[in-house]
Amino acid sequence: MSLKAIAQELGISITTVSRGLNGYSDVAEHTRQLIMAAAEARGYLPNASARRLKTGRTDAVGLVYPMVTAALYDPNLLDIVANITSAFADFNIDIVMVSDQEHHGHSPYVSLIESGRVDALIVMDVMNEDPRINYLQSRGHKFLSFGRCNTSKPYAWIDFDCEIGSRRAVRYLLDKGHRQIAYLGGNDERAFISQRKDGFIQEMNAAGIAVPEHYILQCARNRRSGMTAMKQILTYPDRPTAILVDSSMLADGAIMVAEQAGLIPGEDISFIAYDGLPPDTYSDKHMTSVQLSTSEKKSKQIADMTLALIRGEKPENLHVLWEPEIVEGNTVKDLRTAS
Repeated sequence: MSLKAIAQELGISITTVSRGLNGYSDVAEHTRQLIMAAAEARGYLPNASARRLKTGRTDAVGLVYPMVTAALYDPNLLDIVANITSAFADFNIDIVMVSDQEHHGHSPYVSLIESGRVDALIVMDVMNEDPRINYLQSRGHKFLSFGRCNTSKPYAWIDFDCEIGSRRAVRYLLDKGHRQIAYLGGNDERAFISQRKDGFIQEMNAAGIAVPEHYILQCARNRRSGMTAMKQILTYPDRPTAILVDSSMLADGAIMVAEQAGLIPGEDISFIAYDGLPPDTYSDKHMTSVQLSTSEKKSKQIADMTLALIRGEKPENLHVLWEPEIVEGNTVKDLRTAS
């Protein structure tokens, strides 16, 4: 089945059919879907080898994931990887996952892009001082950063304003009458981790509330660490009335220990957590949460920006900063109305 036949059936030009099959952004999404459906109904697939010779592209994108144990078990990371793969599949582009861990003095992602096996890279979980970003900038490679780092050179990035997210969470708790607020978060060098803690401290300072040193707990972002941290919090004579938690896994461990100790979340102690609770939680509570948008929306934005890079858009024109939102559940008590 030729492109001409598809074009005649749909009443559009051959050029539009070709560009729609190859995922160009100047073809409306509705039109592209019609083109793909017509092509698939006839068993037509563009010749990948011919397309690569013509365009000079590999039709593959590398996804650099962090070799951090907690990150690899993070359900939110796994979910977004699955959705990124699905988003690129709509454009007949493969995802090649690669670790950022060095092996014999060489990083796999370096080999991947230096060998020309991918058209661009997506760098996940960016650190404040990130050698991956520095290297890719020095070599002039195309990449999209999921997160922002400390560099003055222009680069393409998508991120959430986690400082704003934490400030909104603290303000939410303050507005409910809480003053003794603790923070439970990660302890590695990923940029969003420090941003979340900084936002917590900034809003507490803005409210004129001094945060005791023992009210800030940082550990690995997993259930076990959340359980250990919560056990420590329960020993405090000045136990906090509320806790802001920077990950769903930490929150799940913390709320589990609180419930085992006979406390009712939302009554005896309050919680607010980034991303709520994981799907496999044992708790029946609906966690009040700091939400960072849906995985599907994030993945589509990542795909669109990466494709724009591949097609020649300048990195400095590709910046997206989303603001998190507070989603109410039943784990925060309103102390103003408490008897």
